[in-house]
Amino acid sequence: MVLFVDILTNQLIVMAIAFITLAYGLIKTYRVHSTVTDYRNSMKAQYIPLLTLGGLMAITGLYGLMTWPLPGSYNILFYDLYPVLGLGLIGIAVSIKNDYKLEHLGFMAILFGLVTIYYGVIGFMHHMTLEPAALLALYALTGLASIFFYPVSLFLDSAKYGKIFLIIDAILLILAGIVAAYIGIAAVPEHLIGFSKWVPPIL
Repeated sequence: MVLFVDILTNQLIVMAIAFITLAYGLIKTYRVHSTVTDYRNSMKAQYIPLLTLGGLMAITGLYGLMTWPLPGSYNILFYDLYPVLGLGLIGIAVSIKNDYKLEHLGFMAILFGLVTIYYGVIGFMHHMTLEPAALLALYALTGLASIFFYPVSLFLDSAKYGKIFLIIDAILLILAGIVAAYIGIAAVPEHLIGFSKWVPPIL
């Protein structure tokens, strides 16, 4: 039985934790001063967290994409890209774990980053959500973090140049995580009250 329940609060909080966790890994890796193997080994600690959080994001994102639990076009705004983000985190985790090159994943991140910013701008222009500015900030910061993952991927592949991009991307991820956490946590009281009498439908 499919339950049409608004799970956006959970998704925003998981998103925030995933972003800040990845940022933590990038900062830890920045402090390593050695070879490309050591940089990659430092990032391998991110394998389980990113795989777990990315998997949860992909599953709940696909659920939203298929069931449309939100009102109208909000499902397009939130669920067109959310499962892709989860799958992207899984891709990063698997690539790091197996020493695959990250460059092509990073290039794909540029494209999805641009699309994410576009969605945020359109949502802001149409005054979607109760806080359009926070929506724009979340999508813009997430998109920029995705775009800046490309130079991060090049550095982790070769360790030759661009180490500073680890910190730049970490800052963008932390800011995006803070905005996601703010939106998600602020919605908790309303969701608890709004769903206090909700029961599964009887088929």
